[in-house]
Amino acid sequence: MFKEIAVDPAAVATSYRDFSYIVEKFGISEGRLIAAFPARWKALVHQAASQRLKGTVELSRIQERLRRLSSSVLHSRGRPGDGCEQDWIQAAIDEHRRLPFSAIITSTPREEQVVVAARDLDGEHPCLQSNRQWHVRRTADAMAACCEPLLSAGRQIKLVDPHFDAGVPRFRGPFLAFLDRRRPGANVDVYRGDNCDAAHIAERIQRSVSGIEGRGGTVRLFLMPQGAMHNRFLLNESGGVSFQIGLDEDFSNERPSDLVTVLETGPWQAEWDTYNGGSCVAQFSI
Repeated sequence: MFKEIAVDPAAVATSYRDFSYIVEKFGISEGRLIAAFPARWKALVHQAASQRLKGTVELSRIQERLRRLSSSVLHSRGRPGDGCEQDWIQAAIDEHRRLPFSAIITSTPREEQVVVAARDLDGEHPCLQSNRQWHVRRTADAMAACCEPLLSAGRQIKLVDPHFDAGVPRFRGPFLAFLDRRRPGANVDVYRGDNCDAAHIAERIQRSVSGIEGRGGTVRLFLMPQGAMHNRFLLNESGGVSFQIGLDEDFSNERPSDLVTVLETGPWQAEWDTYNGGSCVAQFSI
């Protein structure tokens, strides 16, 4: 699963070098995201850096990088952030007890196992180890959970599976779970092979979405040449993952888990461009 790591604003406000060393370790393509804890995390970093680096070029460089930080790096889960401005480290530890982080990177050491002092970070630290492949159970909840940062942040979601059919229960469950976790108003494009009756597939999608709670956005169906399709993906405008088997559940228990791989930036861009528009055969409001 994607790692969600809390980062003490004071830990990245000491210098531009410290800021860039830590921040560059995060992003969808790295399998690690900085928790938006609190929601004003950027503002707290700016405040801490301004106090420490006022009048320096380093401050300007930090401010510019902060401005460009997007949801591909900073992940919001609606954590409350109570007490962060008074004692960020203790507030993060308290929040970890409620809803665990993968790690908490701090400006000063603490005894709690989840806490990592920024000065102790290097490429061999467990919290920074490679996190781009996972074995995920082929259940709707597990599949949607592993993609949650992509679904909750993306304005456009692309589901790619040459055999997708929302009328089949093993596809319908994950499909509805993906829709449930998307951000309000996000649009979902489904790409599948063209060896089917388009009207039949569209009607089955319409029936599947007819009973869900309206949150805005659309579902669109695109057909691609069947021979050109093989890989299965869930993509948003910032990154994506590939499913080795498919976007369907396993009810037989013959292949109960799938190997899910986080796409690096180059492969993600290539797949995003491959599945970009084309002939939309059906569209539904959701």
